[in-house]
Amino acid sequence: MGPRLTGRRPIRHAAAAVTTLALLGGLVAVPAPGSASTPPPACLPEHVSAVATLSSRPGGTTARIATTSREVPSCRWAVPTGYQFQSATGAPIGPVVYPSPRPAVTHWVALPYGFSVVARVTTMSGVNCTTQSAARVRVTVPGRLSPLDVALPRSIGVCVGGTTAWTSVAETRLTPPRCSASQLALSLGPPNGAAGTSYYPLRLRNTARTACAVSGIPVVRALRTTTGAPVGPVARRLAVSGYATTIALAPGATVATALGVGDVANWPTSRCAPTGARALSVALPGVHLVAPVRLRVCARVASLSVRGWVPGATGQP
Repeated sequence: MGPRLTGRRPIRHAAAAVTTLALLGGLVAVPAPGSASTPPPACLPEHVSAVATLSSRPGGTTARIATTSREVPSCRWAVPTGYQFQSATGAPIGPVVYPSPRPAVTHWVALPYGFSVVARVTTMSGVNCTTQSAARVRVTVPGRLSPLDVALPRSIGVCVGGTTAWTSVAETRLTPPRCSASQLALSLGPPNGAAGTSYYPLRLRNTARTACAVSGIPVVRALRTTTGAPVGPVARRLAVSGYATTIALAPGATVATALGVGDVANWPTSRCAPTGARALSVALPGVHLVAPVRLRVCARVASLSVRGWVPGATGQP
């Protein structure tokens, strides 16, 4: 019979937070061109989703442009980013505007899957100015092969002349709060067999109504019972291409990792000491889950392995 995994045990934690241009909370500085390190791919249109919403303010309108990474493990967002209103036919309306203060030197940040860059592009209209109708915003990121055009929900008036002809941009980078154990449902999917090892998708589903983030390769250990002693070493934590250590989950979304369970016959009996495990302990920063399973593991060598996260329920990139 295959392993069965149910249940969860929450541990309280402090959630964090919103980041700004200081590049905190999961946004990692990436070396500039020419560095020995290989940066992640640029955040091209196929790597991101972009949504615009509008809100009115006295004498003007603010377009909120949320650009969210959909590249695993991350894509490269470059600063300074330029924003420009456009007509329905793509004609530019006003100049390209940058967040203030504008950095003097281009630099990159890694934008993990599910993390967002949010720009609030505010324009005056109808107050001592001449307006034109804008239908979208063009986002220009240094190093991109092409700009990203984001449609507005409706056309708005953009000030292009007169005594108050200006547009301003405020840009922030948003990190969802860290997931708590009470927000997460843990499950184990059916295995995919390989030579001497079975791989089970170890899944986390966000059951809350707000987005949250998980980080770190999980620390997984077999237990004799749900409250019992550990069985064997901690699962080997593997840094494998295509898996992420930090990823955000929308409400109802699932991420998974591939839990490798080595066949106890892979090792001599005296070296392995095969033992039955009836629970798994899964730990992440701020989260600890324990759930019942039925597994055969080695008590003397690490017969389990685990990787980072990928979106979806398969545990495979």
